[in-house]
Amino acid sequence: MTTTLSRKRVLIIAIVSTVAVVSIIAAGLVYAGVFGNRSSSAKASSSTAANEPSDRFIVSYAENSAAAKVIASAKAYGENVLESLPSEDRQTLDNAAGKFSVKVENVTAHSLSTAGVKLSDKLTVNQVKEFISTLEAANGIESVEPDMHMTAVDNASSEDSNVPDDQYFSKQWDMTSGSYGVNATNAWSQSTGKGVTVAVIDTGILSNHPDFEGQLLPGYDFISDPARARDNDGYDADPSDEGDWVEQGDCSSEGGASKDQTSSWHGSHVAGTIAARTNNKNGVAGVAPDAKIVPVRVLGRCGSTSADTIDAVTWASGGKVNGVPDNENPARIINMSIGGTGSCPRFFQKTIDAAVARGSIIVAAAGNDDQDVRNVAPAGCKNVITVGASTKTGARSSFSNYGTGVDISAPGGEIDAAENGILSLADKSTKAPQDPDYAIMMGTSQATPHVSGTVALMLALNPDLKAEEVVTILQNTATPMAECDRKACGAGIVNAAAAVDNVSGKSPGPSTTASASPSASDKESSSPSASPSTSSRRSSTPSTSPSTSSRKSSTPSVPPRHFQ
Repeated sequence: MTTTLSRKRVLIIAIVSTVAVVSIIAAGLVYAGVFGNRSSSAKASSSTAANEPSDRFIVSYAENSAAAKVIASAKAYGENVLESLPSEDRQTLDNAAGKFSVKVENVTAHSLSTAGVKLSDKLTVNQVKEFISTLEAANGIESVEPDMHMTAVDNASSEDSNVPDDQYFSKQWDMTSGSYGVNATNAWSQSTGKGVTVAVIDTGILSNHPDFEGQLLPGYDFISDPARARDNDGYDADPSDEGDWVEQGDCSSEGGASKDQTSSWHGSHVAGTIAARTNNKNGVAGVAPDAKIVPVRVLGRCGSTSADTIDAVTWASGGKVNGVPDNENPARIINMSIGGTGSCPRFFQKTIDAAVARGSIIVAAAGNDDQDVRNVAPAGCKNVITVGASTKTGARSSFSNYGTGVDISAPGGEIDAAENGILSLADKSTKAPQDPDYAIMMGTSQATPHVSGTVALMLALNPDLKAEEVVTILQNTATPMAECDRKACGAGIVNAAAAVDNVSGKSPGPSTTASASPSASDKESSSPSASPSTSSRRSSTPSTSPSTSSRKSSTPSVPPRHFQ
């Protein structure tokens, strides 16, 4: 089944220069995978799978099987290898599909001995379960799971030193030490993220934006479907954001768009928070202004598939993707402000584990559904740093997912007013890119890059830090939240200056905040101590100023459990 990862943007969006305000709920990336809990799963894909009808599946073959060798020999990942499969493996697929009077249309090769299987028609929920069980009983097949539809996850006087001269910095409450910001300004005297590479797996990039000048490294486009990509081809070396607008009725395979939706420029907004060019008297500042961004495009019109996403994660981390040139700048940090519903699929966990083994640290958005994070992926997978969203008052954002699976929180804003959101990069156009601009958005998508930027500051000082050490330092140095406890919102709000001090040896940081992530027994559903009322979900018009309008250390002896 195809699980839809939506970009649920319950946000106030207003282009900064035009003071136009629009309240939207945008569909997000489509990716094969599910937001899930952090516990490892045995061979029981049906727990991930059968929540809705599907015609797309991810089949993981045994590493040395004949089918795996065919996949590995494909000229390019994304290539249809149906005709090249050994007769026994093809017959297995045909027989399983034939039980429901459907045909196997194509089998596309992907990373880690996985194949994307497309059927001629959708199976019902019960048929999905039976189809998976039939295939998993066959020789040479390790697991079968629905291909997840992935979307972007977004919604919805200071003592600071090193205040930059960027035009709209005064509106970036999230960067300072006041209003429960991340205290980035007080970190910059020690680190600006120089030499650290951050991959942003998202909608692509607005490469001509002035706040990206000198900030970008070569990226890649991993949208295999030309219709989704809007660039008339599949995988290619141009990660430009072509716009992800949809019209009412589009995306029928994902349930259909209920109304017209404008382009989000989601990837550029996220990347800008991480590493927008700073001190250029223009626009905004980034948390790690001297870090470099590798843009990796997986989300387009109607989102993406998890099959494309696992190739994107593999490539971003320095892994091999057939038919694609190697990434010359493997990312130390991979920002994933994307997600889907369900427990973490095994093929996705395998991809994450391989990326972490290569040296990447994955930072994922908790999601914007006001539910337990164990029900979403990749935030619920092991070996990721899961980020919830917080407000200017130090509370949990009303939309933010919560639970013991959340490691840390960061500013994501609130949907009650534009000035309470996160200001970053965008474009004036509602469809194809036109003129660079700035916009305010709210969501865990916006919270996540604050953590990615902070990790970049840390790695610039100590490149040898491992993922489990990083998350421990982040937790030990976090600013306590005003209203939400750690079982719902993680250790607190990320504090960039305190984390950098810890890495530099200047300060060990508070050791009582969080010495480790919750144990297995703690990984249960946990409601926040004070859930904001639904009345706060209304948008309000920002002030008339153009710059305020919006478009919408010491480590413990036992590392955090989900880093294994």
